[in-house]
Amino acid sequence: MEQALRLAIVGKAVSIDLACVNQQRYFINMATGGFGTRITTETPEKLKSALGGVSYFIHGLMRMDQLKADSCEIQGPDFTWQGDALVIGIGNGRQAGGGQRLCPSALINDGALELSIVTSQEILPTLLHSLTRDDDNPNMVTASLPWLTIRSPNEMTFNLDGEPLSGSEFRIEVLPDALQCRLPPSCELLA
Repeated sequence: MEQALRLAIVGKAVSIDLACVNQQRYFINMATGGFGTRITTETPEKLKSALGGVSYFIHGLMRMDQLKADSCEIQGPDFTWQGDALVIGIGNGRQAGGGQRLCPSALINDGALELSIVTSQEILPTLLHSLTRDDDNPNMVTASLPWLTIRSPNEMTFNLDGEPLSGSEFRIEVLPDALQCRLPPSCELLA
């Protein structure tokens, strides 16, 4: 607590990026969609309180019978992907809400969003690999983009820093240097 207070009082403010969704909603850290988002929104509060981040993994294993990928198309500058996504992470930061490093190379002040798509091929090995390891995953598609659009024939739900947003079309863009924030000088999220 003392270090956080000292940082708030004497720390130097740095410019960080903000992400805008459909010109009306915002997030600083990460937007997530797919099966993982359904799990985070459905995991019981008592389980989260007792076990922390591992509760999402346990609840996900308990719901494997309901595992369903989202069919969608994602486009951005010089990037197009279409298929079935098990998990979609759009990161200005690196970790989703349970500590999963979905976008391990994201920086909060580089003017870009990191996209990570966990495809639905070989579902269980892909999911376990994405949650437990940072190395290259053959069933994971990644890109660094200033903006992207996601279109789906069905309604999808994205979790924007903990706030759900549902729809079938999303335009997500980075707003460079949108906020001033006091971060530790050794913060690994800074370029």
